Amino acid sequence: HHIYVLTKGDKMDDINHWVEEFQDNMQEYEIFIFHLQQKVERILKDNNIFYVKTEARVKSLDSFKRKLEIKKNKYQNPLEEMTDILGIRIITYYREDLDGILKLLKENFKIDYKNSANKLQSLKYNEMGYLSLHYICKCKSSQKNLYGCTDFKFEVQIRTALQHIWAQIDHQLRYKTLANIPNKVQRKLFRISAMLESIDDEFDSIKHDVQVIENFYKDRFNEKEYSLRLDLSSINFYLKYNDRFIRSICKKLGVFHFNNFEIAKEEHLEKSLIKFALQFNKNRVIYIEELVNSIYKNIDIILNILDKNTLKKINYVVNSSCSFVLTFLLLLNEDISEIQKIYNLTESSLEKIQILRKNILL
Repeated sequence: HHIYVLTKGDKMDDINHWVEEFQDNMQEYEIFIFHLQQKVERILKDNNIFYVKTEARVKSLDSFKRKLEIKKNKYQNPLEEMTDILGIRIITYYREDLDGILKLLKENFKIDYKNSANKLQSLKYNEMGYLSLHYICKCKSSQKNLYGCTDFKFEVQIRTALQHIWAQIDHQLRYKTLANIPNKVQRKLFRISAMLESIDDEFDSIKHDVQVIENFYKDRFNEKEYSLRLDLSSINFYLKYNDRFIRSICKKLGVFHFNNFEIAKEEHLEKSLIKFALQFNKNRVIYIEELVNSIYKNIDIILNILDKNTLKKINYVVNSSCSFVLTFLLLLNEDISEIQKIYNLTESSLEKIQILRKNILL
């Protein structure tokens, strides 16, 4: 864009000129912001930052014109100097993720700190209100031609879901009304802001507590320490930790459909697994580990001894690491008459299961 200096003589003509320039750039803005949103989402996913959603927008023509009219003496070239023409918003679950996202912005984009704002730090200790991070960014020189666009600035807003809700309601109640809001009513709004800030703190605290538990199991299983008590937490972590390994066993068994741990967890089979394990006096994770390893080592024997009918049943009922463990827990431990009821097997099939038990025990 060429430099076009606003003068007092023909302000309206100048405004119309920049509005036309803005309109001419609109398609380029839309293309840029679309690709930018995809890039930001990819960066977050690659770094395991879970977020509620991202939003992208190009400033509306009316909004651009209105801002130009209000601040007409501020800009020489508003298309280059106005920092919020393009905007990306990242809405997170937890406040502690804000720092991680900011670190990723620094790594992937050039940040204009002079025009950026940290609303989390700018409020005084006795003030409540709008909380958000606003950073003005540019693509690095190596990224310039990636999106068919050149040197656009864009604003990145980062806020938690609760901060976002408050900001949206605040905007509707205070800025979208012609009424003069009394101080008493505004105070109510800011009291809610204080409550939501406390709730954000509590969510961060709960997340930390859960991570402590997760790290406990992760450390134990990394050290092959399986003597833990069998309960919902320990079996879930065991199944997730061994998901890929169990999938490889299922592949050898000919299981044609396998859900990963996150999807399979929705079936809520873990309680049944624990119920049967305790019924068979297997009250520690080590027994489940021994069962899985035994099947892995004896996979050829299993395929040779069991008849087609039983293998077909296994392929039908096994669709995850949890249903795999549960199925073999029953096949190798349950009373044979119960096995017949559960899987509706023939006498010949049941005899083969008993032969398999003896072979695996030996």
